[in-house]
Amino acid sequence: MSVKFDAITPVLTPEQLRQQQQRMADRQARQQRFGDERRQQLLDVAWALWQESGGQGFNMRQLAQCAGYTAGALYAYFPGREAILSALQQRVVQELADLVSGIKAPRGERTARPRRDGGPVSSVQAVQARTLFIERSVAWWAWLAGDTQRLELVLHGGHGLQDAAGEAGGSASVLLARLAEALQPCLETLQACGLAPDTAQQLHDEVLAYGLGLLVLQGPKRGEGRALMESRFVQSLQRWMDLALAATQQEADEAGQGDLFSA
Repeated sequence: MSVKFDAITPVLTPEQLRQQQQRMADRQARQQRFGDERRQQLLDVAWALWQESGGQGFNMRQLAQCAGYTAGALYAYFPGREAILSALQQRVVQELADLVSGIKAPRGERTARPRRDGGPVSSVQAVQARTLFIERSVAWWAWLAGDTQRLELVLHGGHGLQDAAGEAGGSASVLLARLAEALQPCLETLQACGLAPDTAQQLHDEVLAYGLGLLVLQGPKRGEGRALMESRFVQSLQRWMDLALAATQQEADEAGQGDLFSA
């Protein structure tokens, strides 16, 4: 006598099936949280190691030793050295974004908003936004300039960073794009000054490239060397802002719009 397998296989009720699926989902979520926690712990150790030895002394074997793993076990969480550097870069860039977005105008002066309709802004609003832009720009520059290892990590060249397609960017352009996104509040303050979106974007990109260039030139300099570079950066920001606002006003005059920065 033969018995069909289907005849002895229990058939789950809809409720039992739902509970089974929920248990599977919960188990996967726990595994994901565990993996994320381990990755963050490894990144903490990697950051401490980077600060101690920099890029020259950073390798998977040393990281495994410091973290209490075998070298092979690390590859369960990161595919290699460049992936770890990519994650560290993203962490630093996020900290930079938090720093910049946390700098705001005094509560009584928070009237600056980007004019997306192309309308005029008040002269008071333009001055407030100009001041806020310079404060935010100097803050991110000084934050990077003040930590040699942090700066070295950011200027690592984008190795291991993933582009939108999920492929290794392997170029500075990927890192520049991430930094530009982190510095979005700076762009918003430029628009709040009354600058056209295209003009604001161009100035924003130029300031980022120039600031990074100064950081490269500064290298490990401290004291007077860094102060000189920062002063040069601030002066350039002020000059470019004045030129951009003057050009915007000139375009408004030629278009017969009168005073773009109304009282």
